[in-house]
Amino acid sequence: MEEFHCDIAHILQNRDFTVLQKLLSHSNNFRAKISAKIEDTITHEIECKEKRTLHVNRISELKQEIDSLKSEIDATKLQQKIVDKKIFNAIKQQEELKEKVNNEKSKRDSLCIEMVDLQQESEKRRENKILTWNAIKRACHIYKQYLDVHVQLLDTKECEHIRISFFTHNEDLNNKYFVNLYNSSNQWKVEEVQPEFKKEDFDDFKGIVDFSAQSEIFDITAFLCKLRHIFIKCYLNTK
Repeated sequence: MEEFHCDIAHILQNRDFTVLQKLLSHSNNFRAKISAKIEDTITHEIECKEKRTLHVNRISELKQEIDSLKSEIDATKLQQKIVDKKIFNAIKQQEELKEKVNNEKSKRDSLCIEMVDLQQESEKRRENKILTWNAIKRACHIYKQYLDVHVQLLDTKECEHIRISFFTHNEDLNNKYFVNLYNSSNQWKVEEVQPEFKKEDFDDFKGIVDFSAQSEIFDITAFLCKLRHIFIKCYLNTK
């Protein structure tokens, strides 16, 4: 602001009051400038208040965004923990399933090996049965041809029950002289004898058949020979 200079002594001596006009003009200019400055200051304050309000609002918005982001981050962390737990459980289940698969594979391999062993064992049994059956057929043929003895399998599946008939060449005596035998745990036993033994006949089988222990036969060959001998005596006595 420019300064106002005047000589007071000169004004009073010469009574030059024109300076008052200058002073008034200068005062008006000064007031105008002060008013302008005040108006500018007020305008600036208003602008500052508006900016401050905007900044406060923005800060509030940013704070809300920060709080929202924190909530989202917390939710994300929680979700991540859940995902990690699910991944852990999935890996654990996968390992358990893998172990089960390996166990089932081991069981399958064991079953395959067992099946092979059973097939081999079954084949051996079948071969042995064929050999036994062939031997029985040969023996039956020999007995029938030379001893007039007929061997009949009553259970063809397991060859457990047999009937040995005597004097089969004579049709009148067919199915009158026979003995039914059965095999249990490789032990032959007498099931039925026709005609039935007399009391004195039991003594002939001592050491051959134990009639007190489920009629177990100790010597099948000796038993058949002794039985045939008794049947021959009975047969000759009936002739």
